[in-house]
Amino acid sequence: MNNPDQKKILWNKAAKNGLVLGLFTAVCRILSQGISQSDASTGTVVLNATIWLVQTGGCIWIMKFLMERLVGQFDGVDNRDTARYGRLLALTSSLIFAACMLFYVVLLAPGTVSEQMDLIYKLYGQYMDENMRTSLKSIENNYPQIMFFSTWLYSWLYGIVLSAILSISIPRKDPFAGFMDKKGGQD
Repeated sequence: MNNPDQKKILWNKAAKNGLVLGLFTAVCRILSQGISQSDASTGTVVLNATIWLVQTGGCIWIMKFLMERLVGQFDGVDNRDTARYGRLLALTSSLIFAACMLFYVVLLAPGTVSEQMDLIYKLYGQYMDENMRTSLKSIENNYPQIMFFSTWLYSWLYGIVLSAILSISIPRKDPFAGFMDKKGGQD
């Protein structure tokens, strides 16, 4: 898949499938945050852990499925192509995920940032001097931007590592494929 048309196809598929993967991750995270804000009981903790497991396992499964589907749709796809596709998929899905989280924090739950900062002041306020309080106030004012870029970078790096690991075995290789040729046929 080295010609320009095939690279466009990879970008196109990565953008469409990245939207699905990014939205899946965002829905899981927003659901988890919505549950966390309502209650802090043991059941909530267990439910959040379950959502986290579904999110993590689901992201791995979806990426593996999409990489294997690429191999099934095109001839001549090798491990390098699936790794490249996985990196593009990681880039697009992480941008979608970070944008959804920014949308959530800025428009849907704008009080989240102040609630988190109030919790920090409550827990660590007695240990803070005026410089630390001023620094936290500037972080609070820029939190949506900081959250967007940190979420995007973390998710992208996670996706790069995941695609590198998954692409080792996609497409599957037959370790005995050349064995019969070297032996000169059957014994």
